[in-house]
Amino acid sequence: IELSFSQEEYSATSVGSHSLEENCNIEKKYEDLKRQLEKMEIENKELACQLRKEDESLQCSQLQLEEKIAECNGLNRQLESALEEGRKMVAEELEKMSWREQALWTKMLVLEAEVREGQEKKTQLLCIFHHNKKHHEAHLKAENSLRKPENKSQSMRNYVQFLRASYTITLG
Repeated sequence: IELSFSQEEYSATSVGSHSLEENCNIEKKYEDLKRQLEKMEIENKELACQLRKEDESLQCSQLQLEEKIAECNGLNRQLESALEEGRKMVAEELEKMSWREQALWTKMLVLEAEVREGQEKKTQLLCIFHHNKKHHEAHLKAENSLRKPENKSQSMRNYVQFLRASYTITLG
């Protein structure tokens, strides 16, 4: 709702102690508040859009991380299976030949090292996952903080409405 009056309307509706200058000042305040409100609404929309994009990016990263964790878990199972197979082979070979024993023990040690590396990689990915989760929670907090300017905008709207009502009452 816009409040704009011509000079004739001001002079025709001016009542009591309020002068044309006071009315102009009220209208200027109203226009300033209206511009500020529109600017804040645009900024809020831009921030909300940016937050949605970041949230989508975080979700995409989280999906990729979950895929990598699943892949690491699969590799870890394969490595554990290979390690178990290597242990069985070592036990059989110990019974047959002692010269092959050293090679098999070496292979088992290599496989154990690969399992440890796989577990370390899994731990690193879990750390990244938890970091991204905290980042997502921070974005949610930011989204909540976006609601605060909306409350301020509502307060400004209420003040503008109060000014309109005061203006209407004073002008009759």
